[in-house]
Amino acid sequence: MRTKVWAAYLGAVAVVVALYYLLPWVGLANVTSQVVAYDAVSLSSCVAILFGIRTQRPGQKWPWLLLAAGQLGTGVGDFLYDFLHQVMQVDADVTIADASYLAAYPLLAAGLLWLVRHRTPGWDAPGIIDAGIIAISAGLLSWMFIISPTAFAAETPAFARAVQAAYPVLDLLLLAVAARLMLGAGTRTVSFRLLGGGLLLLLLADTVYAAQNLLGVYQDQSWVDAFWLLAAAALGAAALHPSMREVTEVSPAAGPDATPGRLVLLAIAALLAPAAILAEYLRGDDLHVPVATGACMALFLLVIGRMAVMVRAQRHMAITDALTGLRTRRFLEQALTAEGARHQRGVGLLLLDVDHFKAVNDTHGHHGGDRVLCEVARRLRELVRPGDVVARYGGEEFAVLLPGATGPELARVGERVRRGIANTPIAVDRDTLVTVTVSIGAAMLPDHVDSTTDLTLTADRALYAAKESGRNRLITARPVAA
Repeated sequence: MRTKVWAAYLGAVAVVVALYYLLPWVGLANVTSQVVAYDAVSLSSCVAILFGIRTQRPGQKWPWLLLAAGQLGTGVGDFLYDFLHQVMQVDADVTIADASYLAAYPLLAAGLLWLVRHRTPGWDAPGIIDAGIIAISAGLLSWMFIISPTAFAAETPAFARAVQAAYPVLDLLLLAVAARLMLGAGTRTVSFRLLGGGLLLLLLADTVYAAQNLLGVYQDQSWVDAFWLLAAAALGAAALHPSMREVTEVSPAAGPDATPGRLVLLAIAALLAPAAILAEYLRGDDLHVPVATGACMALFLLVIGRMAVMVRAQRHMAITDALTGLRTRRFLEQALTAEGARHQRGVGLLLLDVDHFKAVNDTHGHHGGDRVLCEVARRLRELVRPGDVVARYGGEEFAVLLPGATGPELARVGERVRRGIANTPIAVDRDTLVTVTVSIGAAMLPDHVDSTTDLTLTADRALYAAKESGRNRLITARPVAA
């Protein structure tokens, strides 16, 4: 039943939006009925988010509560605006409705920022730089075409100008945080996409409204209202969808980086600034040289920084597994060759395979399987010796290179790893724990083989023997015959 609530909610809002426009068109509605329909949809978004928190029980409630508070501010603002302008026929430029509207933006931004910190608690340089490029480019356009004309409109009282200019400024704040969320790491669930779609519709509607209001052509009950209504519906549906619980979960892997779509988006954002300056020059308008210069310089520095991050990321990816953060197989093989030449007294190698991993994937999905792999990787790092090389060897296989180890030391570390993984269940989701075991094959240079080439092959044979003899055990290779 819960899985259908979000779809039913979207369907109900779509019907109300259709009636909002169709009934007046056929002469079956008045202004009051339109006001009631609009305000009902606007306030329903807050109710939907609170209902979603209650029924879905996300691990982190505060981000969603802040989003609900932001939607409440918007809904109250809509009610006050409609009551004053449509019912009481108040014609003031600034009313108490503006206070409610303006308070909603920081609340929405705070909720989105909270989501960012929970999804990617570390330092995500690509996401921050990309969001900065988009925000600066949008900020320049907003300043040139909306904020500046609004703030310096001589025919409007100063207080009214300040309030009207505050809207696009707060839109930029919301855009910067939303871009950071959308471009960061984390699973792209249906709830996440509904949230992103709602924010996009909201910012688009605000921009169109600001432009129309500046030109003096905005009218109530216009097509722009549909964007605001659908934005509210999308935000409410995002909280009602069962996948909303995953929106606040920490990402097990790095976020998407230099994808083609992302590069196209960044290229467009970087080119908008000089394009806007050229457009103003051709029209003979003021060029806003100081602001445009500062924005272009900031964009240039961010692009250079982004290139540096990409170069560093490529080097990192060559030696680091994207999912687990361990070293790659290629790095392990290079380290094995180097350590074999450096340590004449011994080099140990452990090869591990997660037992029955396919069953974990089939039962709990790839997301659950990824959680298992990441947790096994984390425990491996804690259970081995300082200086040992831990790598993801392939799929559900891992390897540990132990430079300068002795035979007994190799066995102790291998057994410690086996027990450390088997003794504590692993969470595949917020409600399910599974017990995972590993089979381990161990080999030692020079005790068991004569070369580093044979070391991997011998450890792999020992791993195969561990799996064949019942799994969840350590098998050590036989010593070289004297």
